[in-house]
Amino acid sequence: MQQGGVFAEGSAARSRWMSVNNVMTREVVSIRASEDVKDAWLLLMEMDISGAPVVDDNGALVGILSMTDIFKAVLDRVQKARSLRESTTQGTDPEAVDREELRELSLALRAVAESKVAAVLPKDQKVLSLAPGDSLDRAIHIIAENNINRLPVVDNNKVVGIITRQDIIWTIAGRPGKGSE
Repeated sequence: MQQGGVFAEGSAARSRWMSVNNVMTREVVSIRASEDVKDAWLLLMEMDISGAPVVDDNGALVGILSMTDIFKAVLDRVQKARSLRESTTQGTDPEAVDREELRELSLALRAVAESKVAAVLPKDQKVLSLAPGDSLDRAIHIIAENNINRLPVVDNNKVVGIITRQDIIWTIAGRPGKGSE
């Protein structure tokens, strides 16, 4: 038990003086805002990541795209189609309803996949980022206070790294994360 307290104290002290530059992943997967969601979605799945920074055509950070953003865009379209269907039809045939729901889902998936990434970014998204010299402690506070999973690291308006919750956990545990490989 006492050992856990020592670990926590040492880790907390380390996070105050350690910079983001020491912890961030340098090989960042970025997505262009002008790219089709389909291509971004496939990239996220292929790279086995749940989100990535979104940049404009000049490489400047404009947002973060997550799988959740894509799922919410699909769900929004499905809910709108369902609402329209329910307000305009009286059919209660369960098989017909199932077919129509599957058609609505298929159309929603296609519409979102063919959209541009910029169109599915949350409209109220605050674009938060860090500088390479910021402290790990600052990164921890921003991630916790905003309930986010990743923070891009920006230098001269260009994404130069990313720090995730997992990077922080590995650092606090004293083990090298994927950014240190």
